[in-house]
Amino acid sequence: MSRKKVIFILTSIFFLLVLAMPGYCSEKPTCAVLLFHPDMSASNNFESQMMSNKYAQLLDRLDMFDVIDFNNVADTLKNQNALDIEKTCTDLECALKIGNKLNTDFVIYGISGNVGNLFSLDTTLVNVAGGNETQHAIYDFEGTQEEFAKYAPEENIKSLFGINEIPAGKEPPVPDIVITTEPEIIIEDEVQAPAEESKKLHIGPRLGIGASNDGIEFGGGFEVQFSQLAFQFLLNADGFATGCSYYLHPEGNSPFISAVGSYYDTENHGVDEIGRIYGAILGYRLTFDTFMDKDFAKNINTRLGLGAGYVNWDQTELNKEGVKFSDEEIIALFEITVGYIF
Repeated sequence: MSRKKVIFILTSIFFLLVLAMPGYCSEKPTCAVLLFHPDMSASNNFESQMMSNKYAQLLDRLDMFDVIDFNNVADTLKNQNALDIEKTCTDLECALKIGNKLNTDFVIYGISGNVGNLFSLDTTLVNVAGGNETQHAIYDFEGTQEEFAKYAPEENIKSLFGINEIPAGKEPPVPDIVITTEPEIIIEDEVQAPAEESKKLHIGPRLGIGASNDGIEFGGGFEVQFSQLAFQFLLNADGFATGCSYYLHPEGNSPFISAVGSYYDTENHGVDEIGRIYGAILGYRLTFDTFMDKDFAKNINTRLGLGAGYVNWDQTELNKEGVKFSDEEIIALFEITVGYIF
């Protein structure tokens, strides 16, 4: 069997894997949700505080950030002698100023507004250390202001981070808030109903190709996922391949890393050959609802991955030279598969 060494590809792949691994092992970055700016009247200051607080609670459920308690943000700024602590942010410069005072990695600032019964919540994720805006989302809603305040935080977070669901968790009751623009009024605690528990087990068919510098193999099988761990099994007439993957996000678009293995028994230039491959792949899962506005699209996803593997192969028959060749090599690996997950 003729194979070209791919050391330069291997070196690049391992360099990417080494860079990617700290993202799975390091501590979570910190993030603060700033008070949303109401571009309406001052009487809506209370709704702005309610939405900002709920937004921070929902963000904490994603387990992507170490979210600073929204009710502690103002106290922290006071302790830092920050200027304009009552001012809500509407631009990058303001967000960076507050983020540096809070000593946090990321901040989210937002603007809520309405025209008649049309409401919107516009949010931006800011990388404080990088000094730039990284993600932006707008949620539009037609209805009452009470309904908007109820649905806007969750729907905006889904759009901002490209996810389908927010993990379930019991929300703490909303703390007492004093509205300073009117005579002092104490708002009673709002009792939050427990959210429905999100589904953790998913299973569905998967098919596609696995490739190396030797060629391309087509196959089909299934994937079983529980929370962030998943098992894949694909086979064709020449053999089978398996993988154990870890998704950074349990649902929706997500980076992943996989340990893979395969076995094949095939004819190569008329000589029977048996091989075993062991390797690792770093990739990304992309759900179809990213670019298709259909209910079923969130269940369809494609996995794109690149990695490296060790292959050990042997010829079981005499070749035209009258010998049985065998070899051990390092090869590049590639995956592109499509699955439908229930």
